[in-house]
Amino acid sequence: MNKAAILHIPASEMAYYENKDELHLQLQSAHNDLADVTVLVGEVSGNNNDSWRYESFFMQKIFATRYHDYWEVILKLNKNEAQYVFKVTDTYGNVGLYDAQRLCEATEENANSPHGFIIENRDMRQVTQIPDWVTKTVWYQIQIDRFANGNDNLAKLSKNEDNTTQILGGDLTGILSKLDYLQNLGINGIVLSSIFEGDGPFKLTTNDFYSIDSQFGNKDLFKMLVSNLHRRNMKVVLKMNLAYLSDNSRQWREILEEGQHAKYVDWFNIKGFPPKYSQDPHNKNIVRANYKFSELNPHYPTLNLKNPEVQTYLIQAIKYWVEHFEIDGLILDHADKLSREFVHLLNRNLKKMKPDFYLVGKSELSTTSVVQLGDFDAMTDDALGNLLLNFARDKKIAASEFKYQLSRQMLAQNTKLSRVTLRTLDDLTSSRILTRCRENKALMRSLLTFMYLLKGSPAITYGTELGLSGHDFPSNLAGMDWNQEDQDDKMMRFIKVLNNFRLQNYKILSEGSFEWGQISDSYDYVSFIRRKDKRRLFALFNFGYNGIKFVLPKHAKLILGQNIVDEKSEIGQYGFVILEA
Repeated sequence: MNKAAILHIPASEMAYYENKDELHLQLQSAHNDLADVTVLVGEVSGNNNDSWRYESFFMQKIFATRYHDYWEVILKLNKNEAQYVFKVTDTYGNVGLYDAQRLCEATEENANSPHGFIIENRDMRQVTQIPDWVTKTVWYQIQIDRFANGNDNLAKLSKNEDNTTQILGGDLTGILSKLDYLQNLGINGIVLSSIFEGDGPFKLTTNDFYSIDSQFGNKDLFKMLVSNLHRRNMKVVLKMNLAYLSDNSRQWREILEEGQHAKYVDWFNIKGFPPKYSQDPHNKNIVRANYKFSELNPHYPTLNLKNPEVQTYLIQAIKYWVEHFEIDGLILDHADKLSREFVHLLNRNLKKMKPDFYLVGKSELSTTSVVQLGDFDAMTDDALGNLLLNFARDKKIAASEFKYQLSRQMLAQNTKLSRVTLRTLDDLTSSRILTRCRENKALMRSLLTFMYLLKGSPAITYGTELGLSGHDFPSNLAGMDWNQEDQDDKMMRFIKVLNNFRLQNYKILSEGSFEWGQISDSYDYVSFIRRKDKRRLFALFNFGYNGIKFVLPKHAKLILGQNIVDEKSEIGQYGFVILEA
């Protein structure tokens, strides 16, 4: 028995309450080391003189990675305090007991004196609440300036003008005019780029969190947009960046004018006065300043989020948009720059106002632990796209390694929180998924379908349904082409079908179990099953160069497929089938 590999962490993704009466438990062991795991649950007592009374519950192996196996059980609880211990049996028949202090032999003496992991009494159990409506939502991410103009057509990007400065004219009126289009596409949630008064066409920096930039419209127009969305049972989420302000903001300008006596001097991290910066004469990419700035840009002075005044300002500003405009959620960029304490305080305030508010963090770093303790409701999932492309496009990893790595990603979050993860293959700051697929639309459709089959809330970026492409920011933000003659009708129909499939099957896709089926390193195909109650969805994806034989089971129903060669009963390259059996 590999004792060093056995691991359980209480109050984590390995132990959490689904509700006050259900406890999810997971245990890690070395790959193929254990033959059987049961969890023993009993009262918080027991000593060498008394027998410890307990019940046994069988744990099921749910995932395997290259080095570890993972076991899971869902316990039905009563209201009383209890403790649990794991009984592990290896492939040689050796039996051990694993509790909060030790891994010991399964003797009667040890069994009667457990140092178990504690289950609190019902009143003390901390249950993380998630906004359930997110599991029923398909998102559409909009860069406002590049989507639609309500009064005229969008301007065309000039080849001679910087994409970061040219304004195409998209506005809130334009979005209002396209709500029928979005609803017909199967979209029931939109993510809006920053609407706040700021600089440039994209408002990457904010001057004033209480104002809507006049380039997009005004507050009355925004209230009308939100009201129309809600009337259609659609949700709206705003993107915000709280890590820094613009150097055109009122707070920073006052510091430049009044120096160290300015009211807002402690809102930033300033080491000398007056605040100033200079570029290295030999390398313009190197900037030196006597204050802290973000994104390698001295025009983005970093906020001091440890300052209670800054925290109050930001929280009150966000509450303003929730109270007066009834927004449904926020995506906070640069989540890794925000302190745990601040995010916790923010979310607590928002949940008091709107219990089902959706607070999402976006970060280039892995911040799973931030989510687990209830600071954010979810994070955006950017890792899935990279993993899929490494396997399906580049063949950098084999199917088995893809399985191991995706399993590890799934295990990084508890099952409950994974239901509201915002899943994307591209967004407003990344290369387009079609470009990442090297303009191969069959591969793009296959990867999108794979994402839609996983737990979480799927999101596409504006223009995906038209086959819009583009490399890294800002070339990924081309203007939306509303000329029907230039649109990709096949891709449009596919996205409609995919969105409706997700909405019709959200229950099994957000709450059902995930079980790997057959995979092949030789032929690069993978399969899996999504299961809930009596329903079962089977998916098979062929990412190999050759066709693979496929036989439709007798009583199975084909729901969705691509590159199916009927006369040969084959699935071609980048083909897939989704069946209900």
